[in-house]
Amino acid sequence: MTYLYSVLAHVGDKKAFSEASQTWVSGNLEKLGVRSYSATEIVMGGEMAGMCVIGFEYDSVDAAMAGQAGFYQDSELVGMMQDTQVQVNRRILFRVQSERGERRGQYGTILYMAGRPLDDATMESNMDHNWSHIQNGANGLTSLMSVAAGPAPFNATAVTWTDSLDDLLSASNKMFADPKTMQIMTDSGTQVLGRVIGRNML
Repeated sequence: MTYLYSVLAHVGDKKAFSEASQTWVSGNLEKLGVRSYSATEIVMGGEMAGMCVIGFEYDSVDAAMAGQAGFYQDSELVGMMQDTQVQVNRRILFRVQSERGERRGQYGTILYMAGRPLDDATMESNMDHNWSHIQNGANGLTSLMSVAAGPAPFNATAVTWTDSLDDLLSASNKMFADPKTMQIMTDSGTQVLGRVIGRNML
């Protein structure tokens, strides 16, 4: 599995940031070992509303650490951050534990969860069940395990991509109402701590 280095940041000029990200930024990041690059503006999310979640995917923790250091040695990338008034508030490293579908869609959601860590085989089995519901309202679903999140109350997140939030929330409600879902959550001590809804910028 790969690792996702996630940044929560204030972005002053989101339009310019998005335009740069869709043109030349990806090329610079590829040279730093980035496999994929994403950015989502949080629209509904309490005190996180208006902030951006920016993701950089790497093959390993070493690659993520080297890539993060290399980013700040790239004058073009640093200049773009300065020009668009990017202020980093939080950095988290996740492991991509399980995934279904595709990472594409106009909107995205993030569920923050707490519970006992699950082994990969159990997570894959659970993901099959979850995706049987969520695929009716989403293009993709990714489960992330926290590797380095600081003293955060959550230890896992579930990320979805969709073109219809109404369809996604309908599918999500049916999934959580399923007795098998309830049993899975009970067995693992899983609790959903919160959800944010965002507009994908890339």
